[in-house]
Amino acid sequence: MGRRCRDWDYGGRGIYMVTVNLKVRGKPLLAAWPEPLPVSGRAQDSGDGGVISMPLTPLGEKVLACWGRIPEFWPMVELLECQVMPDHFHGLLFVKDVLRSAGGGGVKKTLGDIIRGFKTGCREVGWEEGYVDNILFREGQLRRMAEYIRENPRRLTEKRANPALFRRVVDLPVDLPLFFVSAGTPRFKARFSAIGNTSLLCWPLALQVQCSRSDFRYRRERLPTGGWKILRDASGVPFVEFATPAFEAKCEDALRCAKNGAVLISPCISHGEREIARRAHFAGARVIALRNKGFSKFEKPNGALFEQCAKGNLLLLAPAAWPYIPGEKPPTRESSLILNRIAQLLAGEGAAEIDYHGVVFRTSTPRSTMPCKPPETAVFRAPPEVVVFALRLKRRCSALRLKRRSRANHSGATACSSASICASVPMVMRRYGAVRGAGK
Repeated sequence: MGRRCRDWDYGGRGIYMVTVNLKVRGKPLLAAWPEPLPVSGRAQDSGDGGVISMPLTPLGEKVLACWGRIPEFWPMVELLECQVMPDHFHGLLFVKDVLRSAGGGGVKKTLGDIIRGFKTGCREVGWEEGYVDNILFREGQLRRMAEYIRENPRRLTEKRANPALFRRVVDLPVDLPLFFVSAGTPRFKARFSAIGNTSLLCWPLALQVQCSRSDFRYRRERLPTGGWKILRDASGVPFVEFATPAFEAKCEDALRCAKNGAVLISPCISHGEREIARRAHFAGARVIALRNKGFSKFEKPNGALFEQCAKGNLLLLAPAAWPYIPGEKPPTRESSLILNRIAQLLAGEGAAEIDYHGVVFRTSTPRSTMPCKPPETAVFRAPPEVVVFALRLKRRCSALRLKRRSRANHSGATACSSASICASVPMVMRRYGAVRGAGK
């Protein structure tokens, strides 16, 4: 069952992109699989704008016929675009007025009633329960969604031609150093979930993308339900509120290194880091983008990310322990610290020095000399989980101090001593020692 937009009237006027899946995914029940791509990896021009057609099965023909009959039962609905895929269906429709069925006696209906009737008309297909909808709010979304639906067969062809680049890896082991970089550094196994070209993790040259929020920001507006929404133009490009010269210099340096063969590693936390990653995608650079949540079962990159993934220039990476959450997950301080630390460990000698709200991750590598040789001396670095543990311990000690002072002020006696507060500090060393020993 797909999620629904909170506080949205699904019985009123609106444009929707609807996706309905079969219970059995991965079998061509509605249409034949498209032919494999040529060696070039791109679809040949089939005389229809480069769109690959797929022969429909009898079930697929019935699905298409049922979709075309929706305006007979719902006169206020206009069908804009549709695409029958081997194991799912995409449809784009415009509700021009308040939804009321032809013989409904004035009873208001919703988008769910339309999709329920459509699925009932071809129930023998074996639909999955529910559906997924996307509401088109912004200018230019209609054109992009129509292009997405028309291009779906070509993207499916590219996925089948490069299955390893689009396969979701649930438990990907990656060796990360416990220290910064030096010969013989102890290492530990980190687990990630990933989509894309995992060989980028072994790339010889890497550069971490790090940008402060004070250097760059997209234009935003506050939502009525809370939070912020980034404003975009008709083509989907975000509007820029401000960009400092320091950001432009950092972006130019990153793109120069990428052009010279480095892979960019970005935690994609701040707007500046997202913008540098976006420019790198359009420049055809190799990018490892970190995420603060896992991947859904059938997730795949969209838009420019899909093209980069098909070329082997993209790897989406998230800690394996972080589950998938529908929608956008706001970053927290702890998740940002972990992603920044992971980006540093992956980048190695190309890591950036980070000062995140008082937590400093230092590196002695000069960024202007990238690519450069590894430093001769290693700088101590704790693993991400130790950093988070230390932060929690710091907050715990602060809370105990406040509690002790409060009790002392009221009773005139000391509730707990400083020794008892600091007794937990060696736990950090013991925990780090356990991790360090496991990595040897």
